[in-house]
Amino acid sequence: MFNILIITHGNLCEELKSSIEFILGDRIVRTINTLTIDKDSRDFETYANRISNFIIEEEKTIIFTDMFGGTPSNISLTFLSKDKVEIVSGVNIPMLVKASTIEKYASFEEAVNIIKNSGRKNIIVAGELEI
Repeated sequence: MFNILIITHGNLCEELKSSIEFILGDRIVRTINTLTIDKDSRDFETYANRISNFIIEEEKTIIFTDMFGGTPSNISLTFLSKDKVEIVSGVNIPMLVKASTIEKYASFEEAVNIIKNSGRKNIIVAGELEI
């Protein structure tokens, strides 16, 4: 089992969570936590403390961020731990659907790869499709 934390600029994380709850209803198998990074805040220590409150000692955590190199990712990277905490940037709805419903996986690393691939697989340019 693992925890989910979405950290984004603005309210994107709340809207993503709301969308997942709308799409999946009661099929969500794990709790989704969110943390909004305010545009005017530069208090990284406060955000780091808030992130640490979401990381449960006995469980693994996947932190989803909106873009690599942004404040949410940069703060999250301080918690990166190969076997315990992973950060996945470029969060999208297919990733969160997979993360919210995946139940069987061989390892934490495998679960992260399945989730990442689900997000990538659903990035489609319609004009490139042969219909």
